[in-house]
Amino acid sequence: MIGMCVIAFCLKLQAQRVKNEHLNGVYLTLDDYLHHHLTHAFISKTKGFYLRFPNNSRIKLKTPDSTYVYELTQIYGYCEEGKNWCYRSGQLVEIIGYQFVEFVSYEGLWLYRRHEWSESGNSYTYYFSKSSNGELIWFTRKKFRDAFKEDANFLNLLNKVKWSKLLYKSSMTAQPLLLEIYATSHQLDFSFID
Repeated sequence: MIGMCVIAFCLKLQAQRVKNEHLNGVYLTLDDYLHHHLTHAFISKTKGFYLRFPNNSRIKLKTPDSTYVYELTQIYGYCEEGKNWCYRSGQLVEIIGYQFVEFVSYEGLWLYRRHEWSESGNSYTYYFSKSSNGELIWFTRKKFRDAFKEDANFLNLLNKVKWSKLLYKSSMTAQPLLLEIYATSHQLDFSFID
């Protein structure tokens, strides 16, 4: 009986450790990303596994028994250390946001950022798109309002928040406030991709 309790406790600890570790791997399709289905998924720092970038157009995934090379233009993206990335409009960008529980279409608001390194520190350049495969548009007030000019409910809610605060993380969802406003204006329920 004690042996069974020890085994159950060890399995529970292992399950918690795995849950708290970040998964890495490749999203072959948009659907894979939306359902967080990673090809050759592995936990960070697992011996024999790693992701490597030979250059900006390919990603190399190594497992203990094989090496896979993916052209970034042929896959949707990848997950590394809990961050989701994709190659869009000739740029490698981080996908910021959530997935909708009832995702009727892939249209809506997609938010991305590119990390900018400089001598004075690091910052981000933000982009948005109205569809999962739409053109990346630099996130400026004018371009954003023009893109959503026919979405009155969204713009009305947006007008109640300072523009400079829209990309701050919401205290309620830990996602950019902009995404929370969009979900609220469209009465969407969402779950988070960790």
